Amino acid sequence: TSSYYVLDGKIYPAVKYDNLSDKEKQKAIKRSHMYIWMFGINDIVYYGRTWNELKLFLKRLDDHIGDTKYVFIHNLAFEFQYLKSYFKFSEVTARKSHKVMKAKMLDYNVELRCSLMMSNVRLAKLPEIFNLPVEKMVGDLDYSLIRTPKTPLTEKELGYCEHDCLVVYYYIKMELDEYKDI
Repeated sequence: TSSYYVLDGKIYPAVKYDNLSDKEKQKAIKRSHMYIWMFGINDIVYYGRTWNELKLFLKRLDDHIGDTKYVFIHNLAFEFQYLKSYFKFSEVTARKSHKVMKAKMLDYNVELRCSLMMSNVRLAKLPEIFNLPVEKMVGDLDYSLIRTPKTPLTEKELGYCEHDCLVVYYYIKMELDEYKDI
């Protein structure tokens, strides 16, 4: 996602918000949106740039794989705040308000699960703690830039995004190797 705020008709990256006065903070309108989604199937990462592309991807996945697809999202609680605006859910399990751990999509045979709740480890530390064969890339994505689905992404930026998915994949694979069941 890309976060920003609007103040007096101008758009600013969210990283500058803390520099505002209290009066400016009250006037600022916080905004954010998705500019890329990623979906890993085993160690292959698919991505798109719009909500419609994600819906088409999920439909195609459902058409080819009828069984329930378990999708792990690191920090589902954060991502769910966006997803709930674009998808319907038949069941949502949360440890408290806004702390979603699991959610079943109504229109797709998909159950989302939170790998952060499962591991209790932030994404950047998973490879180190669990000795995973992949690292989260650090510093390759400039969060001060405001991106949209039309913003071109460099290979380095796409690699950063891909590695986020791969870290989750290798963590879940390790857990499955250990416990044999989803």
